Amino acid sequence: MESSFDESAAWIRRSTTDLKAFVEALAERLQQSMPGLVEVERRKDGLFSHHQHLAHLVLHAGDFDFHLQFDGTHIETLRARTVRGVVLKRDILPLGEWLQALLQETAAISSEMQAASQTLHDFLLQ
Repeated sequence: MESSFDESAAWIRRSTTDLKAFVEALAERLQQSMPGLVEVERRKDGLFSHHQHLAHLVLHAGDFDFHLQFDGTHIETLRARTVRGVVLKRDILPLGEWLQALLQETAAISSEMQAASQTLHDFLLQ
């Protein structure tokens, strides 16, 4: 019984470390890929620490704002339907569903922008 507890504790420690790296990588990638659509808030790891961690991330994508809160060990994700700056509905989603919804929304925005760009291109060349 003791060894299974030790193994579980080790996996939890590893998972927490992986989670920090994942959240930082996600924020960096979103900021680089979609400048102007991403807001990131960071907090110091401690009173005298020089290190910071991501505390809150918001991606504005179409009619949705995707929020990610991170306290250093736990992640909370939600999707908010926002119209003209007013939040109409909030859905707390598990991380996997949140990422899937984020991918779907960015793909939809990309398709719309590609279609608009092609239409504008065709119009200008006529």
